[in-house]
Amino acid sequence: MTTITCCIIAKDEENLIYSCINYITPLVDEVIVCVDTQTKDKTKEIAEKAGAKVYDYDWEDDFSKARNFAKSKATSSWIICLDADERILAKDIEDLKKVIKNEENKKDNKDQEVVAFSFLHRYYTKEKQKSGYASWRKLQENNKEELTKEFPEIKQFEGYFDIFPVTYMFKNHPKIYFTGSVHEDVQPSIVKWDKEEPKKIIVQCTILIHHFHFIKNKVFVDTKQKHYFDLSKEKFKQNPDAKIALDLAAGYIFFENDLSVSFNYLVEMLKQQPNITKEQIGKLKKKIQNKKYIPALHNIMQMIDLKKHNPNDIFNLVKAYMKREQYKLALVVLKRLFIAAPKEPVIIEHMGVCYDKITYTEDAIKVFEHGIIVHPTNASFYFNLGALYEKTKEWHKAVSSFQYAINNEHPLKKQLIKRIEMLKKVATGQHVNYNINIG
Repeated sequence: MTTITCCIIAKDEENLIYSCINYITPLVDEVIVCVDTQTKDKTKEIAEKAGAKVYDYDWEDDFSKARNFAKSKATSSWIICLDADERILAKDIEDLKKVIKNEENKKDNKDQEVVAFSFLHRYYTKEKQKSGYASWRKLQENNKEELTKEFPEIKQFEGYFDIFPVTYMFKNHPKIYFTGSVHEDVQPSIVKWDKEEPKKIIVQCTILIHHFHFIKNKVFVDTKQKHYFDLSKEKFKQNPDAKIALDLAAGYIFFENDLSVSFNYLVEMLKQQPNITKEQIGKLKKKIQNKKYIPALHNIMQMIDLKKHNPNDIFNLVKAYMKREQYKLALVVLKRLFIAAPKEPVIIEHMGVCYDKITYTEDAIKVFEHGIIVHPTNASFYFNLGALYEKTKEWHKAVSSFQYAINNEHPLKKQLIKRIEMLKKVATGQHVNYNINIG
C-alpha cells in the first residue's frame, strides 16, 4: 500500500504554517513538522493545533541535518518534503499516487526501480512586469483565479519564474538522505545508491511545486540568502566539499561581485573530482591570476562532472553572471548545460537572452528557433523571436512569430495585436510612429 508522509522544517513561520498543514493533511497519510528551537513566534503551537506531529529540533547550522531528522520521524513508504511557503495541487498528489502504484505493481522491470520524483519549482513574485526578455512570466487572470481556489495566497502575486526540477519526493529508505548544509539535496545519495545497486531512477515530472517565498518582503528574502552565503563560508572551512564550493562560487558574484575569489572556489570544486590532475589545476590558477576568466571557465566547464552536481547549483552561476552583466561568462556555462539538456526551457530562454544582450542577434534567433521546435506551444519563445526578427527588420517573420505567441495564449495579447498591425504597415513601406512597450 502506498503511503506518504509530508515532512516540513520550520522556523518563525506562524503566518504560513497553518495553511500549509491544513492544505496538505487530507492529501497525505501523516504530516511531520520539525520546529527550530530558536523559533520566537507561535509556529509550534499552531502546527500542533493544525494536527501535525510536531518535534523540536536544535538547529546546528545545517539544513541537511534538519531535513534528515524530520525524515527519521516519517513512518510512510514515501516522503514528500515541503516548506511552509510551498504547496502542491491536490490533483498532482493524486496523480503521483497512481504513478507510484503503477510502478510498485510492475513485475517485469526488476532491473530498475523508481525511487524518487523531481518537480519543477515555480516561484511567485509581486512584481508587475519585467522589462526585456526574462524567465519571469505574467500570471494570467484565468490561471490565477483557478489557483486561488486552492491557494488563496496567489491573490497577491503578479508573476512567476521557474527553476530546474528539484527532487522533492522519494522512497523512505536509509540509502536516501539529504546532503549539503545549505541548498540541501537527496540526489547525491541516490546517485551513490545507484552505483551500488543499479538502476535507481529519479523520474522528472511536469508537476509543479508552487513556492510563495516572496510573500515575505524583499529585505527578508535578501537577508535570508545572504545568511545562506555566510553559512556556506563557515561550512567550507569545516568540510571543503564540492557542493559548498560551487555555492560559494555563485555567492561571491551575487553578494560581493568578486570574480577572482569565485573562480578560486570553482577550482576547489574541481579538486574534489578524482580525475583532475595537479597540472590541470595549476594551468587554471595561472589563467585566473591573469584574469583570463572566459578561457578559464571554458576549461572548468569541460572538466566538471555534471552527474555529481544538482543542475540548479550550476545554474546559480548563470544567474549570478547575468546579475553582474557578465553575459559571455553566463553563455559558457549555458552551453555546457545545453549539451546535457538541449530541451530544457530555462536553458534555452537564458541562452537566447544572453546572446541578445551581447548583440549576437542571429545566435539568439537560432536558440529560440530551436526552442519552438522542441516546445512548439511555448508562447514566450515565439514572443522573443518576434522581437528579435524586428531587430533584423524581418517584418513578416516578426508578424508570424507574434501571431503564434497570441495563438498560444501569450499574456500580452492586446499589445501584440497592435504590434502586428503596426508591423504590417512597416512591411508595406508605410511610415509609422509608435511607442509601444512590449516586455
